[in-house]
Amino acid sequence: MHTKKAAAVVAAVALATAGCGSKGEHEASGGGDTLRIGASLSLTGSLAREGGLTKEGYELCRQAVNAKGGVPVGSKKLKLEIQYQDDTSKPDTAAQLVDQFNDKGVKLILGPYGSATTEAAAAVVERNGQVMADSSGADDKIFQKGYKRTFAALSPAHSYAASMVQAINEMAKPKPKTMAFLSADDGFSKTVAESGAEEARRLGFDVVATEYFPSGTSDVSAALTKVKSLKPDVILGSVHVAEGIAIIKQAKELGVTPAGFAETVAPPTPDFAKSLGADAEGTLGSTQWTEKTTGEDKWIGSAADYATAFKAAFGGRAPEYHGAEATAACLALVFAVEHAGSTEPDKVRDAMSALDEQTFFGPLKFTDKGQNLTKKMQVIQIQDGKPVTVWPKDVAESAMIWPGTGKR
Repeated sequence: MHTKKAAAVVAAVALATAGCGSKGEHEASGGGDTLRIGASLSLTGSLAREGGLTKEGYELCRQAVNAKGGVPVGSKKLKLEIQYQDDTSKPDTAAQLVDQFNDKGVKLILGPYGSATTEAAAAVVERNGQVMADSSGADDKIFQKGYKRTFAALSPAHSYAASMVQAINEMAKPKPKTMAFLSADDGFSKTVAESGAEEARRLGFDVVATEYFPSGTSDVSAALTKVKSLKPDVILGSVHVAEGIAIIKQAKELGVTPAGFAETVAPPTPDFAKSLGADAEGTLGSTQWTEKTTGEDKWIGSAADYATAFKAAFGGRAPEYHGAEATAACLALVFAVEHAGSTEPDKVRDAMSALDEQTFFGPLKFTDKGQNLTKKMQVIQIQDGKPVTVWPKDVAESAMIWPGTGKR
C-alpha cells in the first residue's frame, strides 16, 4: 500500500464536512463556487441495498475531492455537491427525476443503480443535452441506441458471466464439462446469461439449460428443480443479491449439488457470506474491482488507498465493487470537468469522450458508444467467509478451490 497516500486520503475524508460548498447564485451545474451534480438512486425498493452501496461510493468521491480543495475549473476550484433523489428502483421514476434535475439547471448526472433505470435515464439525458456518468448500468443494449451523452465507467454486461466461464476453463481441475445458467428475467441479467452461455460453448462446455425466473424473487426453486435432473457440473447464476442468495439456499434444500456455483453481483457483497454462512464457501463471483486492481489517480491513490479511505469513512467496513465503481463514475465527471475547463455540458461531454485516465478502479477510457472496454473484470471466490481474488492469475490472492462445493 502507498502508506503516505493512504493516510492523506483518510485524513482528507475525515476532514470533509457534510456541507457541500456555497450555494451560488445559479442552479446550473457549477453555479457560484459549486459543481452541482444530480443522482437518481434506488434508496428504497427492490434494489435499495445496491443503491445504498452506490451512494456510499458517490459520497466517498465527494469527500475526497472536496478535501483537496475541489475541482479545478479555470482559475477556480469548485466544491462538489451531489443532490440525491430516490427513484424507488423504478425506471420511469428515474427518468422523471433526471428531467426534474434538468428543470433545475442540473446538467451533470451520476447514474442510478442498475441497467433498467440507467437505460431510462439515458434517454432523458440525451434529449435534454445533459451528461451522465454511468456507475452500474452495464447492459450492452443501452449502448446500442446511438446515445452520445452517457458514459459507463464499469465493464459491460457481456463480461460478467464470461469472465467466470474463462476462469473456470483456465483454473478448475478436474475441468467441468457441463454448465446450466439460471437468470433473472430483467434485461441486464438476460444479456449476461446469453453472453456467458455463448462463451461457455465457445470454450467447449456443454450448456445443458438456461432457465429464467422473475427479477427480484426470493424463490428460484422452480428453475433449480428443472436443472436438477441434468446434474450440471456448474450452475452459473445471472442475478442480483437476493436472487443469488436464494439460489444457494434453495439448492441445498432441494439437493442440487454441482461441483461449483458461480454468480454475478451477489458474492462480492457483504450480505452474501453474512446471510449464507458456511454455505457461501467456494462460490465464485465476478467483480468490477478488488483491492488488487492496478492503477492510481491524484484524488484517491491506489486500490489499497481506496480501501483504507473507505474503511475510515464507513466504520471499518471493507469496500466492494459497487462502491468502487460509483466512485470511479464520479471521478470520470470530475476529470471531464477539469479537462474541459468548464461545466458547460457540451464541453464536458467532449472531454468525457476523449478521457484516458488511470485510476484506482483501473482505466477510464470510452468507446464512441460510451462503454469502457479497456477495463477487465476479475473473479473472486468465497474462501473462509471472505471474497478473495482468484482470476486473472496476475492479481490472484489465492488459488481457486475446486470443486467449489467441497468444503460445505
